[in-house]
Amino acid sequence: MMKRFLSLILVILLIPANAQERVGSGRLDVLKEGAEDGYLRAINVREFDFPADHGPHSGYRHEWWYLTGNLEDDNGRKFGYELTFFRLALSPDAIESSSPWRTNVAYAAHFAVTDVEGDDFHFFDRYSRGDGRLAGADEAQVWIDDWRLENDGDKWIVEAGEEDVALTLDMTPIKPMMFNGDQGLSQKSEAPGNASYYYALTRLESSGTLKIGEEEFRINGLTWLDREWGTSALSAEQVGWDWYALHLSDGSDLMFYNLRNSDGTQHPYSAGSWFSSDGQKTALDNDDIIVEVTDTWESPLGGIYPSGWKMFWRDKGLELTVTPMIKNQELNVTPRYWEGAVSVTGTQNGAPIGGSGYVELTGYSN
Repeated sequence: MMKRFLSLILVILLIPANAQERVGSGRLDVLKEGAEDGYLRAINVREFDFPADHGPHSGYRHEWWYLTGNLEDDNGRKFGYELTFFRLALSPDAIESSSPWRTNVAYAAHFAVTDVEGDDFHFFDRYSRGDGRLAGADEAQVWIDDWRLENDGDKWIVEAGEEDVALTLDMTPIKPMMFNGDQGLSQKSEAPGNASYYYALTRLESSGTLKIGEEEFRINGLTWLDREWGTSALSAEQVGWDWYALHLSDGSDLMFYNLRNSDGTQHPYSAGSWFSSDGQKTALDNDDIIVEVTDTWESPLGGIYPSGWKMFWRDKGLELTVTPMIKNQELNVTPRYWEGAVSVTGTQNGAPIGGSGYVELTGYSN
């Protein structure tokens, strides 16, 4: 799904001279309508090419590498994590300059860890010019400073740390790749080109270490990796989305994004995918998954988020209860949003089913 990269404020020094007139005071509405001229658009179904498509896609306005995972140590202590890299083109035009500091690409990253037992949430962010020294991406890795996601053939590696929190993971896919939408073309509204190319590795078996303060934990679990790029914009009536990525105990995976209109109703291009335990995808339309909010959480920074859900897929006989593992998993970054680890209980055709996952909520902060 489109991730919360709206109104990203970048330090003016990151911005090349030929893009400054597009920025004004430094506020970039990168997913709003009206700033897409000159960029490539996601319009037609395409052939994906790997490992090249793990890397950056020049010509498109934005893309992201999005990792969320649920982990636990040898004693069953639970943790969640998010690590996201954003690539933003500040101009569709290439820069010709002998200076290595001039670039038309900027990078941002968010890193968060949820400590369920400690009822604690740690989050950090970084921003950098994309000159290939401070930050960059190729088909093997994306990085900002010493935060990185690396692809080494069949294995993925994560390294991120800030202050007294540090995470290292080795990750191996245990299911095939999932292509969302129409063979990887994910339409977000009726406007042509208001779409992205979108694939996911829904189950990466993950193991490594997590340090929080003086404690170090050996951890194992599952990670979900989303890859998405395009030049799409939120349509005029869309104000945000609720995105669900759930690992279910029968080996299946459920992804659904509920695009919200300004009047609170669901946008008809809300959609998702169900990925069976043997890797068969079922595309989901806006009316396949019914979501009911069961609780709310008021941020001390302003804004009220949903904080508990019932999800129903009648045709599959699936009824799920989705609960945040802790209430406050809000990232006070630019822009501010909620994304956190959740637990899942429920039934499928009357039989118990459980799981865990992540939920992202945008457009609720004041």
